[in-house]
Amino acid sequence: MTGADGFTVFDHDPRTAAWAQGALIEARKAVANPMLQGPDNLRHGKTWFVGVDVLPNAKDGSIGGVPLAGPWQDFVPDLPQHSAQLSIIYAGYPQQDSGESDANHRYRRARSAAHVDGLLPVGSARRRYAREYHAYILSLPLNDVTEAPTIVWRGSQKIMQNALRRTIGEADPAQVDITDAYQAARRDVFETCEQVPLRLKVGQSALLHPFALHGTQAWGTAPDPTGEGRMIAFLRPECAGGAAEWLATP
Repeated sequence: MTGADGFTVFDHDPRTAAWAQGALIEARKAVANPMLQGPDNLRHGKTWFVGVDVLPNAKDGSIGGVPLAGPWQDFVPDLPQHSAQLSIIYAGYPQQDSGESDANHRYRRARSAAHVDGLLPVGSARRRYAREYHAYILSLPLNDVTEAPTIVWRGSQKIMQNALRRTIGEADPAQVDITDAYQAARRDVFETCEQVPLRLKVGQSALLHPFALHGTQAWGTAPDPTGEGRMIAFLRPECAGGAAEWLATP
C-alpha cells in the first residue's frame, strides 16, 4: 500500500486541491464555532485544535458537493469515510497544559508525540489497547502553512506491526494490554528509523500505513503567514474486516 517507507507523498492534483478548498470553508466555520472552543478541543495552551470528527464530509468523502478524489485512490480500498479530523496547529505549539506531566510534555517536544493511531489509553493507569482498526491514514493539507509538519519515521510500520502481532497473537486485540510491547517498539524505531517531515501544500496528499509511527513537530521560530495555523484534514476509515484485517495490513 505504501511501500517500504510506510508512507507515500503525492504531488499536486487539481481534484485534491478542489476538495481542500471546500474543506477550508467548513474548517473556518468550525474554528468560529464557540461550541468547539473548550479544553477538550483546544489543548497545549490553545496551540492545538484537535478537531476529531469536525469536518462535515459525507460517507463518500465529499464535502460541500466537492468529491474526495486524488492519486491515493489507486492504492486503497473503497471504504465509507467518517467525518474527517480537522487538526490545526498554531504558532508556539506545544505549550504545556496545567494537567500535563513534565514527562509527557518533554515527549511531545522531543519526539513529536510519536504514536500509532488507534492504540488508546484505558483507565486510570492509561494502559494501551488496540481499539480502532484503521485501513490507512490520509493527510490532506487545507492551507500552505508548513510549520509544525507531520513527522513520520521511515519504515517504522514494520517494527510496530510485528511487535503488536507477536503480543496479540490469536487473542482479541481489544483485550490485550500492548503497552510494554508498544513502548519497546517505539524505542526501537527511534534508534533505527529516519524522521521525515511531511511539509505538504494544498493539492498534495500523503498516505500513511496504519502502523506507521508519526507525530507533529514543534512549531519553529517562523511566524504564521496566515494567522490561521497549520490546517490538515485526516481521514482514517475503518477496516471492513476489523481487527484481523488491520493486523494483516500489507
